[in-house]
Amino acid sequence: MPAKRISKVNDFLALLRKGTFSTTGSIVRTLKCNRGTALKYFKELKAKKQVLDTRISNTVNLWQLTHFGNQILYGDCAETLKGVESESVDLIVTDPPYGYSFMNIAWDRALPSLEALKECCRVLKSGSLAFFTFSPRQDLMTRMITLLQDVGFKTGFTSIYLTYLTGFAKISDTSKLLNKRAGAEREVIGKSKAQSCHTNNQRKESKLDCRDADILQARLDRIKENGGIDITLPATEEAKKFDGAYNGFNLKPATECVLVCMKPLSKKSYLDQALDNGHGISWLNDCKISWASDDDMWQARDGVVMNTEGRTCYGSYNTYDKAPDNGGRFPANLLCCDDALNDGDSGSFSRYFDLDAWFKSKLPEQAQKTFPYLIVPKPSKNEKNRHGVNNHPTVKPLKLMS
Repeated sequence: MPAKRISKVNDFLALLRKGTFSTTGSIVRTLKCNRGTALKYFKELKAKKQVLDTRISNTVNLWQLTHFGNQILYGDCAETLKGVESESVDLIVTDPPYGYSFMNIAWDRALPSLEALKECCRVLKSGSLAFFTFSPRQDLMTRMITLLQDVGFKTGFTSIYLTYLTGFAKISDTSKLLNKRAGAEREVIGKSKAQSCHTNNQRKESKLDCRDADILQARLDRIKENGGIDITLPATEEAKKFDGAYNGFNLKPATECVLVCMKPLSKKSYLDQALDNGHGISWLNDCKISWASDDDMWQARDGVVMNTEGRTCYGSYNTYDKAPDNGGRFPANLLCCDDALNDGDSGSFSRYFDLDAWFKSKLPEQAQKTFPYLIVPKPSKNEKNRHGVNNHPTVKPLKLMS
């Protein structure tokens, strides 16, 4: 039976939205059109930059044909963005490689290429913001900021810092390494005890999501099978001298930064840019941190810092200026998860920067009922694979992206 003839390119475009195809043959079969018509319309749509074809898998010859209408484009950004029109993107939020070589694999050993960053800058609209999550490590951060400047981004803004509780230090004990080099066996003088965190209540107490709690529990189970972690003494004089020291300066990671930059304005001022295309500005009212309570809100008004002369350190304030904003605290450059800044005082110091509270305030009532299970430092498998198979090891949670 002959294939159904498609008479309009828009009809073909509508059918393309059905999904993922491999090879021209599968397009013809799925869309029920003849091969010549499919190729003709496909080339026409590509020329108009209405459709992008991007390889998803190098092993099964799988491609994504995507219409540019709030769709997901898969691919290497240095190549995929070449099919995106200049000055057509409103915002970039990305989590590039940090150059750590943390997993000893090729993509993780280098910072983003100049080519990829140039494409990011090109497709952004003038005055649009770009957010690059990044390592707080000084050498890498300096290099990354320089790269962003080199491709044309304005970087004269404050970074955002996210603080959390679930980091693990990557450290080497100098004393133990010295004993290992000398072939000296350390004396075991005891075992540290591992406590279980199996129950849901304990998971809530620890502020860990289910995935993290399971990983931690697996580690604790291994320690428990061993009777605990060996407590040892240095076996040589050199090891005794350096007992308690660690190589370099590798603290437990408890903060991550987000580099904030902007494509340069095409108008004379931020005001003119906003009037022209709605950019060059930040909608910060949407980012205000919710008040912990009504008392918290009014205490904030009364807590204006005073100097010794009885004047505010930021100049004079009238009653109107000092009235609290019902929308919450003006957003700071620090975000806090897991109540990480709890200082023991009533209300906790975390409330000034509480990303969890902000996120909860944005949730519908039904979702708030399960909110403790949405406080996730890492995304679930379902969240990662929502739009396709995602094996990236350091995917950021939707909450932070919001």
